[in-house]
Amino acid sequence: MTETANPQRIALLPAARAQTPILEVSLPRFVPLGPNPQPRAREFAQDYGPSFFVDVGTACPLHCVYCSVQRGADDKDVRMEAREHLYMRLADGAGAGMLKVAFIGGEAASRPDFMHLADVAHAMSFEDVILATKSVKLARPEFVAELLAHNVSMVHLSLDSFDPAVLAKLLASRTAPKLLLAGLQELLRQEMQLFLFAVLTRHNLPTLDDYVRSIADLQQQYGRRVPAVVAPLKLQSRALRQREALVPPLAEVGAAVAQAIDLAQQLDVTLIHKALPLCVVPRHGAWALERYLAEARIDLDTGDYLPQGPHAYLVHGPDCPACPARALCPGVDVAYAKWRGWAEFKPAASAAADPSPAS
Repeated sequence: MTETANPQRIALLPAARAQTPILEVSLPRFVPLGPNPQPRAREFAQDYGPSFFVDVGTACPLHCVYCSVQRGADDKDVRMEAREHLYMRLADGAGAGMLKVAFIGGEAASRPDFMHLADVAHAMSFEDVILATKSVKLARPEFVAELLAHNVSMVHLSLDSFDPAVLAKLLASRTAPKLLLAGLQELLRQEMQLFLFAVLTRHNLPTLDDYVRSIADLQQQYGRRVPAVVAPLKLQSRALRQREALVPPLAEVGAAVAQAIDLAQQLDVTLIHKALPLCVVPRHGAWALERYLAEARIDLDTGDYLPQGPHAYLVHGPDCPACPARALCPGVDVAYAKWRGWAEFKPAASAAADPSPAS
C-alpha cells in the first residue's frame, strides 16, 4: 500500500533546510537568446520550467554501457538519499517559488517509496511532478496508471533508439529494450505528457534519421506531439571508461543532428539539441535548448539569484573568443577536449547568423 502524504507535517518543512544551500533551477528565458527563435523549442522550455530537480540517489537496475552517473567503481558504491533529505529538498524548491519538480537518479522509479514522494510533491502544490526515467516497469499498464493516480504529470523518458538491437548494445540487456519500447507505447496510450531524451553514441548516431521517422509515426498514430532532445555523451564514470567504443567525433554528431533536424521539420517533429557546441551545428543553433532554458542558481539563505559561474563539465577553447556565437554556445565536454583536443572546433561566422528557416 502506498503511503499518504501528511499535509500537516509537510507544512512544517519550509522551515527546514536541506544540506545544500544552493538550489539549481531551470528557467524558461523570457526572451530567447540569439536570432530566429523557434516557437516549438520555446514551447518545450516553457512546458519544462521553471523547475528544479530532486536527486533520489544513484541506484539503478539497468547497466547502460554509457552511464555517466558517478556511482563508484563497478557500481558497488551506490548512494540512496534518505527520505527526510528529499522532503527538505522539496521544501527548498517550494520556498524558492518553483512550480515544477523533476525526480532524477539513478532510477527514481526504482525507489519503493517513489509514489509517496510524488504525493508529497503534489501536497506541496507543485503544478507538475516530472519523472526522469528509463524504467522497464513502464511496460506494465498498472504502473503507468499508478503514476497518473499519484499526480505524476510528465515523464522524461530516456530512449536512445527505436531499434531493439541498438538498445540491447546500449543497455547491455536483451530484455530491457522490448520492455522500454512497450513502456513508451503505454505512456502514449494512457495520455501521459512526455518527451524523449537520447544520448548520441557510435551505436545510435547512424540511425538518428530513423529515430525522427519513428517519432513522426507515433505522432500520427496517437494524434499528439512527442518532442525529443538529443545530446552528446557526458564523459564521466562508465562512459569515460568506454569512450573509445562509444564516442563519435563531435563534428560527426553535429552533422547527424543537423540532418535530423532538417528531416524533423519536414515531418513536423520537434527535435532539440543540448550541450552541443554551435560550431558543429552552425545552421541549427536556433534548436539549441540553451537558447530557451536557462540554468540558474538560487541562494536559499538570501533568496538571491547567483551568477551561474563556470559550468561543471562544459568549457570553451582557445579559439572560442573569436567565434560570433561564443555568448550563445554551451561549450565542449571538458573530458572530451582533454582527450581529443580542439582541432575540430573552429569559429564560424554563420554560427551567430543561423540562417536556418523558421518553422
